[in-house]
Amino acid sequence: MEKSILKNKNIILLWVGHLISHAGDSIYMIALPWLILDLTGSKSTTSLTTASGYLPAILFGLIAGSIADKYPRKYVMITSDILRSFFVAFVPILLITGRATSLLIGMITFIVASLATPFYPARDSLIPDLVSPSQLTSANTIISTSGQMAHLLGPFLAGILVATVGITHLFTIDALSFSVSLICISFLKPSGQSMSESRPQTYTQSVKSGILFITKRKDIESLILITAVNNFFIMGLAIIGIPVYVREILDNQFSTLAILETSMAAGMVLGSVIIWKFLSGISPVKILLTGIILDGLTYCLIYFTHTSYIAYFFLFVHGIGIPMITISRTLIIQFSIENKYLGRIFSLVNMSVMGTTTVSVVAMGFILEWIHVQWIFLIFGLLAAGCSVLGLFSKSFMKLKFLSNLNLL
Repeated sequence: MEKSILKNKNIILLWVGHLISHAGDSIYMIALPWLILDLTGSKSTTSLTTASGYLPAILFGLIAGSIADKYPRKYVMITSDILRSFFVAFVPILLITGRATSLLIGMITFIVASLATPFYPARDSLIPDLVSPSQLTSANTIISTSGQMAHLLGPFLAGILVATVGITHLFTIDALSFSVSLICISFLKPSGQSMSESRPQTYTQSVKSGILFITKRKDIESLILITAVNNFFIMGLAIIGIPVYVREILDNQFSTLAILETSMAAGMVLGSVIIWKFLSGISPVKILLTGIILDGLTYCLIYFTHTSYIAYFFLFVHGIGIPMITISRTLIIQFSIENKYLGRIFSLVNMSVMGTTTVSVVAMGFILEWIHVQWIFLIFGLLAAGCSVLGLFSKSFMKLKFLSNLNLL
């Protein structure tokens, strides 16, 4: 990565905070379905409880985007971190006092996810205020890499710590991780140069203007549609399918699940490096569609293995395709949308991701009660890869226009 970016204190602070906070989140998300499976033994209950963490994006996504566009994005992120830390801490308290139920944990998961909804559009919209336009690709890759390293670090730590502190205090560690994030964010110094001077004064006006804007952008509509359909086929498998696969096909060990998640995260780190080193001159539209194909086809390979080590390798390769999707999608939005709309557009994309993830997770829990998990990996993997066809047949998407002052291609 270019030295000027590595000397940017804002990006380094955001990277560190993102790394620690997301490592905690990774621990939370790997521990949650395992905990509910232990408490209830039910795949459908596990899927419903886990889905409560994705539902808020559907309910509050547009409002969250308006908050990110209406208020200083730095302070939106800090507030989100403080409140999430407070509520996550209730999970170990419930477990220690013996009052934990799937309903209560689901309620806490819902609240924490609700408080997270303005954080991510605020973060992605803040990045253009931290770097110059020519540095956006590098900045997004760095921040994305911190997320992938967090997904690498989180499951790895979870696999080690569960033997010493138990699954209960994995949630305590997540609660503490938010403090590091908010400290780093508090030192950020955004330029504010690209912020709109005439933002809507009410949430209703803000939401309406965001929706009106998106209806005029068929290319971004296509991006959201592709994101939604692809996530439906992928996310249920990632969140519910993999733990069930470990329990029913592999060795039913939490450490095996942790290694699988770590392998996938390692692939994600490599994928980010590949984008930075070898794909920087290629259209993000083409990178996105390639990532979708790789993402789906590698899931199909799970159908053919009953061995942990082969599964580790397949998920490692699968991870390479994930940043090809997420980084390119973020760049497409940042380079083609005016800054004053960024928070709302990122929220719409986040709604499509989290919304279809919610449906996917719930559906997966019930599907797995009836259909063998490996067959689902094969079928849904093929369907996920096929989502690239939606992009290829969308003329507006394939000819997506980028703002002239941002030389991405």
